Amino acid sequence: MDLTKRVGMNIRAIRKSQNLTIDELAEKCDFQSPYLSDVERGERNITLQTLNKILDALNIGPGKVLIPESISKVDATGIREELMQLIINMLEDKNEDDLRMLLNISNEIFKTYK
Repeated sequence: MDLTKRVGMNIRAIRKSQNLTIDELAEKCDFQSPYLSDVERGERNITLQTLNKILDALNIGPGKVLIPESISKVDATGIREELMQLIINMLEDKNEDDLRMLLNISNEIFKTYK
């Protein structure tokens, strides 16, 4: 996963762990909600100044969004959602044949370990 998507996903997980809506965080950062939504989806390549505004609004250091392992410590209740988002992001650029192969392999693994 590229850094832009990872940082955006981590920002979203931290925002949710702090029970902030996207509108509330956008207001704290003095951004528009659609812009922040693009950031969280990894569709905006943000500057360090923008990242710093978000970090300040969330009251966190840069390690929390740059190091994925730190998210699990921040939001233990959102781990399942985070893992699912990681899987979705990983599969976005795969073709149909690759997705079918992965589905078959996954089914076999789950059958084996049930």
